[in-house]
Amino acid sequence: MTSKQRMLAAISREDTDHIPCSFMLFFNLSKKCGTVRQFAEEQLKLGLDPYVHVGHLSHALHREARQTVTVEQADGETIFHRRIDTPAGPLETRVRQMEGWPREDHFDLFDDWLVPRTTDVLVDPSRDLDRLPYLLGDPTDEAITELRELADRSRAVADEHQLLQVGGWGSQSGQNVLGDGGVMGADAMAWLSGYEQVMAMSITDPPIIERYAQIIHAWNLKQIEVYLEVTDCDVVVRRGWYETTEFWTPEAYGRIIAPTIRAEADLVHQAGRKYGYIVTSAFLPILDQMLDAGVDVLIGLDPEEGKGTDLRAVQRMCAEGGAALWGGVSGAVTVEQGTAEQTQQATRDALDILGRDGGFILSPVDNVREDTDQAWANTQHLIDAWQAHTGQSR
Repeated sequence: MTSKQRMLAAISREDTDHIPCSFMLFFNLSKKCGTVRQFAEEQLKLGLDPYVHVGHLSHALHREARQTVTVEQADGETIFHRRIDTPAGPLETRVRQMEGWPREDHFDLFDDWLVPRTTDVLVDPSRDLDRLPYLLGDPTDEAITELRELADRSRAVADEHQLLQVGGWGSQSGQNVLGDGGVMGADAMAWLSGYEQVMAMSITDPPIIERYAQIIHAWNLKQIEVYLEVTDCDVVVRRGWYETTEFWTPEAYGRIIAPTIRAEADLVHQAGRKYGYIVTSAFLPILDQMLDAGVDVLIGLDPEEGKGTDLRAVQRMCAEGGAALWGGVSGAVTVEQGTAEQTQQATRDALDILGRDGGFILSPVDNVREDTDQAWANTQHLIDAWQAHTGQSR
């Protein structure tokens, strides 16, 4: 089988010649690579089944929105002030600089680093939802042209090496940039509104948060349509790190989040592609809703850092629900910090438990970031254990 055939067969829960291993994120390698081609080929040298990211669809504000960013000094702190003027009224946020971020050349609208640094949220769900669509502009002609060019280069690499193509999720680009954003839902709420108010209102005033989710969802659908039209992505991925029971009750998830996933998955399936969903922790109480919504592959099962990620229970439910699993070994705990024996045993456990009925792609979760001798040695231990378990010769 080619790598692409193997990956698609695993995602479809069909027979493969062996269980594939594809790192969902691999920052310590990507930082050493300047192009999509080099990144893919370095992974191939390791014996992996790398995917090729088709490129990121750049985000723009609505054409009637205007942004102003200023930097202030107050009480010994550097404060970044963002104001976005819209026809429905202004949106404003203040973010403290910590550990050198934000910077004047790097102050993203969507970024995990916003959450602990924001003092005044940009979007207050109780008053600002009429203004929210102006943050989420339609893809511009320039952004679509840029994506088409990136996708053409990615397609050439994927076709040459017969690799899976992935789109939708902001991931590694040819310039070594992690582009947060892309197809998402509650992650955007966390970045724009913090999370306490969203969590509380999902219980006390769910129609408001339902409307919030639907506005983001409408934006998602437009992005997905572009990815399906402009690229040859085999899988469209939605990031859902903030869509777990650490933030949502099962009832709120079923009312607010699950319907958006179902509609997105339906659109992707109509185009003959697969729908992936990144969620790494605290999802067992809502896993049945994810599967019912049409998720083809659940990306990010972490047995160490993930809460309630019982491997046998998750494997059983996904097998019954017809979905594949992509993950199985903790990148941060096991690969970056563990011993050789721990890494090898974790790899064997993941293969034995999650791979016993097919529908499994092995990966460290979420990432291998640390550029240390230990992390690199354990990366090789993981690969060696995988190859030995699946009967591959090196």
